[in-house]
Amino acid sequence: MKKSVTLGTVATGALIAALAQPALAQAPQTGAVSGIQDIVVTARRTEESLQTTPIAVTALNPEALTTAKVETVVDLQRTAPGLVIGRGSAGGDGIVFVAIRGQGNLQPILANDPAVATYIDGIYIPRPSTGMTDLQDIQRLEVLRGPQGTLFGRNTTGGAINIITSDPDDQLSGMFKAEYGNYNNLGVSASVNVPLAQDLAIRVSGAINDREGYGTNPLNNRDFSDNKSKFLRGKLKYDGNGWDVTLSADWNRQTNQGQQTALWTFNPAIVPAPFQPGLTAGLLKKANWWDNTATGTSIAAGIGALTPEAQALYGVQPFNTLEVYGFSGTINVELGGLNLKSITGYRHSMNYGLSDTDGTAVPLLGTFAGSGSYYVSQELQISGNITDSLSFITGAYAGKESGYEFSRSQIFGGLIRDSNADVTNKTFGLFAQAYYELTPTLRAVGGFRYTWDTRDSVLHNAQVLGRPYDVPVAGTPTGINCTVTPSEPVTATTCNQVQNAKFNYPAWNLGIDWQAADNIFLYAATRGAAKAGGWNLRAGGLPAFAPEKVKDVEAGLKIDLFDRRVRFNTAIFHTWKDDNQAIVNSFVPGIGVTQYIQNNGKVRIWGIENELTVVPWEGMTLSVNGSLQDGKYVKGTFSETQVIAGSGCTNPEGVVNGCVVDLSGLPLLQTPKKQLNISATQKIPLGGGTLAVTGAYAYIGAQHFDAVKAADQASAATKAAYDVENRLGRVPGYGIFNGRIAFQLENPNVEIAVYGRNIGDKKYLLRRFPDLYRTLGIAAAYVGQPGTYGVETTFRF
Repeated sequence: MKKSVTLGTVATGALIAALAQPALAQAPQTGAVSGIQDIVVTARRTEESLQTTPIAVTALNPEALTTAKVETVVDLQRTAPGLVIGRGSAGGDGIVFVAIRGQGNLQPILANDPAVATYIDGIYIPRPSTGMTDLQDIQRLEVLRGPQGTLFGRNTTGGAINIITSDPDDQLSGMFKAEYGNYNNLGVSASVNVPLAQDLAIRVSGAINDREGYGTNPLNNRDFSDNKSKFLRGKLKYDGNGWDVTLSADWNRQTNQGQQTALWTFNPAIVPAPFQPGLTAGLLKKANWWDNTATGTSIAAGIGALTPEAQALYGVQPFNTLEVYGFSGTINVELGGLNLKSITGYRHSMNYGLSDTDGTAVPLLGTFAGSGSYYVSQELQISGNITDSLSFITGAYAGKESGYEFSRSQIFGGLIRDSNADVTNKTFGLFAQAYYELTPTLRAVGGFRYTWDTRDSVLHNAQVLGRPYDVPVAGTPTGINCTVTPSEPVTATTCNQVQNAKFNYPAWNLGIDWQAADNIFLYAATRGAAKAGGWNLRAGGLPAFAPEKVKDVEAGLKIDLFDRRVRFNTAIFHTWKDDNQAIVNSFVPGIGVTQYIQNNGKVRIWGIENELTVVPWEGMTLSVNGSLQDGKYVKGTFSETQVIAGSGCTNPEGVVNGCVVDLSGLPLLQTPKKQLNISATQKIPLGGGTLAVTGAYAYIGAQHFDAVKAADQASAATKAAYDVENRLGRVPGYGIFNGRIAFQLENPNVEIAVYGRNIGDKKYLLRRFPDLYRTLGIAAAYVGQPGTYGVETTFRF
């Protein structure tokens, strides 16, 4: 049976059974079966029950995070419907690509914002490079689906991941955990909470992890996809009379010897003949699925004339380094009937590394890429009740990010090209939202936000890294080593293209919700939001891309039945998106192989998300969640011009032989049509403790990461090449099985657990990057992690 049918049957069957048998829900219970516990969330910037929150949100408490072994944001894909998290990038191993309801971002440059925002204790995290940072000592984690603009600090179109870390309290407590697994995975983590004085407490948590690589290079016996990570967080809280203040600081550093990149196939018509034997030897096969022969950059002819700093980049093997840290201060003050909240944040992000995109010993494409930035933000909120029926929250948000980004690539063993930029992003927004109780069970909500964004960048691109900018270089648009359109005279050390842009746009939220019964809650809403425009940093001369504008309608139902032994939440949505920001993989003269963003027409996306939790008998918890979604471009809104010699095509821009190709039939990127997550946990009292056995299955459908279309006038060979590229741009769906067995002692408070992830060693792909017919002539693949298992012991006091 197809998974879409299975998902629909589970969801519909549960709903019909629940509504068709109300008498059973009221029947007295003879057993000691406990119901599903309520969860308090802050998805709307105030504490309220998950079951009476009128948005689609998944909330995970510490026990759920531990049972599902959620250690980084990447692991959340297995826990929430409609959430897709991709990995695999020439920009570094630490970068993650988060998408919700088809709203994502596959080009995480500094001049472009994520579609899904991440918040840690209310602080907006602007860079996706922090997605792989450790999740330690978490009080609760929420996944909000749909546009978020009238409540959260930063305006986002896809949703938000809201991470709430544990606050200090007035009890002396602590935790120590040790873990060992295959690949010599050794990890320790700890946290301690200490009351310092009356109403003053501190909480410190940290973790260290060291793991060998999942793969090995047989040419030099060097492993890769390893991990060395260190994490530390401290929080200090004073809870005064009518006010409180919390200060926090955290730091995380991760390193490895390269990501898991492999070569899927190559095109002999493009790849030079001397390279072909090495590529053939390095092709991905089932027998060497988690290995590769990547050796990084090679020594090139003519490097003796370069600067010592540039020469040092040749002959370097793959590596990645990620370091993030931040500080925050949150103040809450009661002002009569009002509440004032101030959230101040500072975030620093730095990631850099070398990616061998072809995954072989051949010097086909090696890329040094990285970025560094700091982000300062300030948010002020005022909330309260105007009348018994009318409440509100209003505020202002300001943020400034300054940093740099670079991408330095060696193609076909030549000299390294350099694309780098300095970036300054500023944002300011005013927002307000009000809630009015029409009746004791019927409530309306209205919210509005207006945002002003500034995007400034200065490009410094060179055809050859390490040569003066003003020396003659053949084949560049300018005729010299500086390949940008200069805003001032080029010198040996100066090559600047200044780019400035400003954008402003609204966001809104209108909705109504109804508590139909004590256990039945319904809501409907429409929202609008936008994602800021920006500049393409790696391809100078391209115009700025415009903001991406999104609006949606959503309706949801949340019910608890049978003495809270059945919980079913569902949401249906339809999204309209204009000026869709899409990634383009291409060759730009003077820049080489690159990626850039352009606005691609109008998009429609629709779907349904279901979450079902059942406690059928004592100790058993069964959870099922999944989504069905689909989308398409609006016909005639997305096109491109392809130059075909002798075609005689004409187009509005006057390009000779330029054939306009309607691309509106192409699939949307990173938008799987099906997702399904199933988990079951049985707890059994045993001796002086409790045995808990968990099994979980996670399936995600096929995704497109690249899609192209040839003009009708193109040759048969070109059309065939495009067809191959489309097949390679589609990553098949996959499912993996995880498990955990834990024994929790009551006295002392010790848990001993064994776990397995990807039980069965499933071989699957995270992403493919095909460039068979354009410049490189290869299709690179990023493979998923192999099976892992281990044992962990946790002591709490």
